[in-house]
Amino acid sequence: MNRKELDAIHSSSENWYLYIFYFAPADPRLIAKKRHGIGWTLNFARPLAIPTLLVMIGAIWGTFWLASCFNLSETVQWGLVFAVFVSLSLCCGWMANPDRQGSSDD
Repeated sequence: MNRKELDAIHSSSENWYLYIFYFAPADPRLIAKKRHGIGWTLNFARPLAIPTLLVMIGAIWGTFWLASCFNLSETVQWGLVFAVFVSLSLCCGWMANPDRQGSSDD
């Protein structure tokens, strides 16, 4: 699937529910750019969307939990959560890149 086809699927109103939930079975990406603004959203038509969401929530929650188990200061806890958040953001940006999927502008 080339980039123009992905862009056409992504911009179609039929694939967006309540303007925030992306559900496009024809789009092979698990994570896509948001329709408006900055950031990413999950393609809930993909089978791995819900497990991915749970892993992301678990990574942030688990960071808080582990930091509190080791009695780290609140500043260190927030620093760790920030580091996990940045890592997840970079991962989402990489996964949402249509060029990573081998698409072209043909």
